[in-house]
Amino acid sequence: MFKNAYIYRLTQPFTIGPEKLQEMLESQAFVPCSGIRPSSFGWIPPLAGYEDQLFHTVAGNYLMCARREEKVVPRSALMEHVEERIAKIEATEGRKLPAKDRASLKDDSLAHLLPQALARSKQVLGYLAIDDGLLIIATATSSEAEMFIDCLRTSLGSLSVVIPRVQGKPTDTFTHWLTHREIPDGFGLGDQCDLVDPEDGSSVTCRRQDLATQEIRSHVEAGKICSRLGLDWHGDVTFAVDKDLSLKQIRFNVTDDANFEGDGDAEVAQLDAAFVNMALEFKRMLPALFAALGGEIPPDT
Repeated sequence: MFKNAYIYRLTQPFTIGPEKLQEMLESQAFVPCSGIRPSSFGWIPPLAGYEDQLFHTVAGNYLMCARREEKVVPRSALMEHVEERIAKIEATEGRKLPAKDRASLKDDSLAHLLPQALARSKQVLGYLAIDDGLLIIATATSSEAEMFIDCLRTSLGSLSVVIPRVQGKPTDTFTHWLTHREIPDGFGLGDQCDLVDPEDGSSVTCRRQDLATQEIRSHVEAGKICSRLGLDWHGDVTFAVDKDLSLKQIRFNVTDDANFEGDGDAEVAQLDAAFVNMALEFKRMLPALFAALGGEIPPDT
């Protein structure tokens, strides 16, 4: 279900019950873009056909879904509209339009074109792992994760979360694993890594490549550090872990027969099964990953 994940540690126990949570999420329910409003972000039901439920409880976890919608005005269309207005004003008034007025016209043109612009949208899943004290958001970008957190924080009134911190510096640990191949039990090297020179910023991106080659070793010996490393967890999950501990290109090596067809109960059962399998793997894997990186630092220290 989650191809990418940003992971956050709750700094306080989550004590809001289901009925209260539903009421709180309703305050930030998704509203489509309209008029000159360029974007919208809010909660939608995670289950199709259950429009009155803005979260879904599975094995003690709260699964939520946000919709992000943005109206997009192509730059070419915007500039064409601006140039037409500039030309018309200059011809009428017989003067060259100052730069400040040109900038103002750009804002006016954007406001004029936005109501006619097509909206593009995407859904962002996330769940609160109550027992584990984690918030896990299915996104590849920190900005989208922050939007999810901000919306949840506004809904709840407050929400204190932090990116997990570990005793070791992730880039140092990744580099050590890559160089010496001394990886903790349960983990194995994958087939990708990102190498960065800390002095000049030059980088090497390796994908679908044997990380034991001399080529990789030569880059490390030349002073590059590993900022992202592909790993395998017991053969059950493959992923790349970034220096901020976000996970990319997650793949669960299990047969997925869910096609989400049939009646509503069958769809819910299939979703529940897929979600439980994923959540259980995260529940096992994340503490092991944090331990392998030196152990997690409590958020209040």
